[in-house]
Amino acid sequence: MPDTPYLAGPVLDWCEENGVVPIPCRPGSKVPIGSISRRGVYGDHPPSPEALLVRYGRERFGGVVRDSFHLPTPERLDRIARFWRTPGVRLWGPEVLSISVDMNYPTEDGYTVACLDIDDDSCVSLLERPPFDACPVIAGQHGAKALFKLDREGGRTRPITQFAAAPQGPPAFELFTCSKHALVFGLHPASTPGHPVHYQIVRGARGSMPVLCWSAVTAALLSAAREHALSVRKGAGPDLDQAGLERWT
Repeated sequence: MPDTPYLAGPVLDWCEENGVVPIPCRPGSKVPIGSISRRGVYGDHPPSPEALLVRYGRERFGGVVRDSFHLPTPERLDRIARFWRTPGVRLWGPEVLSISVDMNYPTEDGYTVACLDIDDDSCVSLLERPPFDACPVIAGQHGAKALFKLDREGGRTRPITQFAAAPQGPPAFELFTCSKHALVFGLHPASTPGHPVHYQIVRGARGSMPVLCWSAVTAALLSAAREHALSVRKGAGPDLDQAGLERWT
């Protein structure tokens, strides 16, 4: 946001306007602060899977509670809200904290946020095409990220889908619908005092985040993949139970 000071306040305003939960993270990192971790929220005795199931009606906790900051329990949401009531927090800069948006946390209007993460600069032009041309864009060291609210159209989406030129190696771009978070404010780990690298909203810092349908998103990405001769592959990591987040919201 080039016309405003680089402070937390404008980002918090943007999150509030879009009904998005801002996740407080450690400075120079995307690691959430300790007070919203499992231990920070529940101490040494977190609720059992059975207790969580009874308390929140979740259907798919499985044998182990995957209870990290990706799981937006009411206790964790309350802890986050209390953190943002810290006096003077709006005037904090990136040397004090970072802010991320999590793909699992519900928005006020009942969606969750999805992220198109582009690492290959030759694919950045995808952000200028429908439906992503209406999305806020976050820039960091290289590439860019587009954020949008996802209408799953009744389906259960894969948490991470990669588009890459080879079976192994870095993807050209990825789609995150669950189990990830994206920094929207903070310092990149490669920053130095003489050359700071900021994560910041470079487009769409004002106005509503669009709601994109799953069918439109996948059609656009598959078209771009064909254009760049990319194959589709499953992203790293397990298919966590949060993939069915519509059951939470």
